[in-house]
Amino acid sequence: MKEDGLKGRVVLVTGSGRGLGAAVAKAAGGEKARVAVNCQQDLKAAESVATAVRKAGGEALAFRADVTDIEQAQGLVDHVGKTWGGIDILVNTVGSLNWKSFSDLEAAEWHRVIASNLDSVFHTCRLVLPHMREQRFGRIVNFAAVGAEATLGEPQMAAYSAAKAGVVAFSKALALEEARRGITVNVVSPGLLQDETGNKDARAADQMLGDRVPVGHAGRSADVVRAVLFFVTPAAEFVTGQVLEVAGGARQ
Repeated sequence: MKEDGLKGRVVLVTGSGRGLGAAVAKAAGGEKARVAVNCQQDLKAAESVATAVRKAGGEALAFRADVTDIEQAQGLVDHVGKTWGGIDILVNTVGSLNWKSFSDLEAAEWHRVIASNLDSVFHTCRLVLPHMREQRFGRIVNFAAVGAEATLGEPQMAAYSAAKAGVVAFSKALALEEARRGITVNVVSPGLLQDETGNKDARAADQMLGDRVPVGHAGRSADVVRAVLFFVTPAAEFVTGQVLEVAGGARQ
């Protein structure tokens, strides 16, 4: 990988119109990358993130596409490719969840969570690989969740738990298949994170829930971002098929 890290690299961050995806996109901008900011619906929010990326020193464009839909995912990857020549780095942060006991879970809800968390990863990875293989370089980081590697599961989150465990297994398998082509595939599994909106009630909840974390407090989006940057920069050139839990020592 070139010594200047992300400078000039094309980075697609799915689900980057808000939350952790937005934080990753802005950080990549700070490393002088070309960032494709992706949202499912709120293009205005994605445009705002793209503006922040440019202010941080990178290039950015906002794209609206539902990556759970293969045709929309294809359109997104094609558009980014035509604009910047191909995608060098893919970070998949998309993933919805619902809190519902399995006995109350409808089939449509199951499929929606699986599509959001697992199908989206399959679609985007499959679509970016031809360019990565051709140039014999690529970095893929998929988001799972704390406990996914150990298949711990979470009550009232059967679909989400299944999907995130699937992301881990999928990523490890893909890492082995692509290792000889200069492509690495790794997983970041965030744990409990602080609400960074400044809401008083949210801060109180963070304090209470932080007692469950061995280090004594919930994490920050910046903690997760640093893990992603590690995997996509030269520091992790020899690292693939790994799961990094950013959870302050908590297993679930």
